[in-house]
Amino acid sequence: MYFVDKKYAEHAQFLSAGTFITNQPWIHTERVIDSYEIISPIESTLYIECNNIPYAIESGEILVIPPHTPHKGIKYCEGRMKFHWLHFSSVNLSIHTETEVIQELNVNNADDMIILPVHTNKIDSRRFHVMFNQLLDLYQEKKRNNYLNAYLSCLLHELTSEIMSVLTRKNVNGNRLQPIQDWIRIHAFDDVTIDKIADHFKYNKSYLSRIYKENTGIGISEQIITFRLKHAKKLLTETDLSIVQIASEVGYEDSKYFMRLFKKYESITPTQYRKTFFNKHYNKK
Repeated sequence: MYFVDKKYAEHAQFLSAGTFITNQPWIHTERVIDSYEIISPIESTLYIECNNIPYAIESGEILVIPPHTPHKGIKYCEGRMKFHWLHFSSVNLSIHTETEVIQELNVNNADDMIILPVHTNKIDSRRFHVMFNQLLDLYQEKKRNNYLNAYLSCLLHELTSEIMSVLTRKNVNGNRLQPIQDWIRIHAFDDVTIDKIADHFKYNKSYLSRIYKENTGIGISEQIITFRLKHAKKLLTETDLSIVQIASEVGYEDSKYFMRLFKKYESITPTQYRKTFFNKHYNKK
């Protein structure tokens, strides 16, 4: 299911945002709010019921809670719990099935649409989290409301873009490739190569490379880099490890090569990234 605005006019109003973090057993309080809320865990699993539907939201997944909707925790989260939250209002979103959304994309101008998932684990949330951190910075710096609203619209368009990619992607080979993507994610920090992946799954190397990029929009080598840099950014913002140590942790013994690669994909150096995103607005209530 999806929330859809067919004629989005960039009128969403940013209200507040933050990062919830606790190291104690915790359960989400029961409540009803009058705005939309986006929740995306960074660490651990958030067990929550929304409108009588239970969810177990993993790291990197997205849940959108509409206004005036009862929601509450259904199980204690043990150990460290960390998630992003964002409140906004003044959007004209209505609920649609996946089939209805695909039909809308076929007949309407997709540039005018905003599409948000009720819940999804199908998107690459990497850019969403980077943009969210940037929005937090602007919020903390007390930037003008129009500035925050404009950046919120960018974030909503980013989620929409990811959802559109998922909905329009070919699914025949995509389903077959999911185990391969999962295997790459698990082994990304090892000495993994396209040859090893093809051999493990009994594919011709050239054929696997071609169908993987056709159906995921990213090459296997770049996929490995994506997983490695995602973890590197987490280590940069949440640990005191040196750049050399982080490079080694994510699979690069040559730290200079890691730094060049990081800047190529993220447009800033690892040190600049750490300085930009290390101090964030955390809350414990």
